[in-house]
Amino acid sequence: MLARFVRRPWLAAVVLLLGACGSGREAADASAPARLLPPGAEGIDLSHHNGPVDWGRLGTEPLDFVYLKATEGTDHTDPRFQENWQAATRLGWKVGAYHFYLLCHAGAPQAENFIRQVEVRPGTLPPAVDLEHAHNCKAHGGREAALSELRAFLGALEAEYGTLPVIYTTPAFHAEWLAGEDFEAHPVWIRSLDGAPAQRHAIWQYSMKGRLAGVEGPVDLNRAAD
Repeated sequence: MLARFVRRPWLAAVVLLLGACGSGREAADASAPARLLPPGAEGIDLSHHNGPVDWGRLGTEPLDFVYLKATEGTDHTDPRFQENWQAATRLGWKVGAYHFYLLCHAGAPQAENFIRQVEVRPGTLPPAVDLEHAHNCKAHGGREAALSELRAFLGALEAEYGTLPVIYTTPAFHAEWLAGEDFEAHPVWIRSLDGAPAQRHAIWQYSMKGRLAGVEGPVDLNRAAD
């Protein structure tokens, strides 16, 4: 085959050009975060703030995945995490755990808190970290020190679970803390309540006021990127 192309220089050039274009696409795809979920998959996130869940009733809803709060800061554990995890797993949904990150705490002990509660489980969604201004505390030591602690947290989770953690955030927090700081490889789970987010994302939280069978009160609704 190669000898046939060599006898036709113009065809060889076309093949080389197409090969180069293909390599470029592969390189671009390799640098992009891997898809977490099927396009348009619907999901929710829950914590103890949602109260006790009637999983039998919730299981009748057309959902594909759920993220469950596991930990917060260096020592808090969500009291319903293990119960919720087991119940959601029995439904056959994709299940993941998340940590609410506190800017005023060091990163490594926050990672240790999460790792103590969340086993390395094959087939689950990557661990996620909730980064937002609401209910957070002021970072100690300035911006660079806080970012260093966050990187330590993310690095510890990546080492433990063998995958890049998902970053849940808001447009405001992303602009202030994350943009331009080399977090682009992490899949982004973005809250955007006024319409589809402009930035690249893996998951879009589009509502905080969903109503679903089996859960009292409002529920966060999420959709995987198309």
